Amino acid sequence: MKQDHDRFLMIRAELFDLCDALLLTDFDASPMQYLLRLEQIRATAAFHGLTAIAEIASTFEAALQRIGPRGHNRDKGRAVIDGFGDILRDAIGIADLHPKASEALLASVAIRLG
Repeated sequence: MKQDHDRFLMIRAELFDLCDALLLTDFDASPMQYLLRLEQIRATAAFHGLTAIAEIASTFEAALQRIGPRGHNRDKGRAVIDGFGDILRDAIGIADLHPKASEALLASVAIRLG
């Protein structure tokens, strides 16, 4: 049991590191790099069965692709990046492998985005 807990803590630390790298990337200056880092978060979460985090990252990516880099949507882009960045970090912080916990987390995100 302790080995599973330690493994889970390492996965969570890896996701936080990936999220930190994402936050250090400027979407307007390098949208492809930003989206690749976001995809890496999604893939890592999905690989380890953290469905809620993977879904949040996927929704985040879709929102960014709709807005696009630069232009007249710059303020909207900043709002999306800030909002989803906070949600993603919160989700990583409370991540759980239990399906009911994932459902509750996604419901919380839906309310925050509502």
